[in-house]
Amino acid sequence: MHARTVLPGEFFVPPHTTAVGDPVEVFGPDRPDELAAAIAGVGFADAAFGVRTAWTDRVTRYREAAEVRSAEYAAHADDEVLG
Repeated sequence: MHARTVLPGEFFVPPHTTAVGDPVEVFGPDRPDELAAAIAGVGFADAAFGVRTAWTDRVTRYREAAEVRSAEYAAHADDEVLG
């Protein structure tokens, strides 16, 4: 399942597929271009990382997402292991 996707009750997402959208559509590995368009359409980078860079600016979008994820991990650098 993907960000900003709504699955109806009891909906089954088969192995090796990705469910995207509302209404949901299921994509198999044989539809990579359609899957990429669906992921862009739901605004994955915004939903997952708060990154609003244009879908077509892949390098900048990836860099910004990596910076967000790195900051999330860095926030735990001083965590103490309990127990």
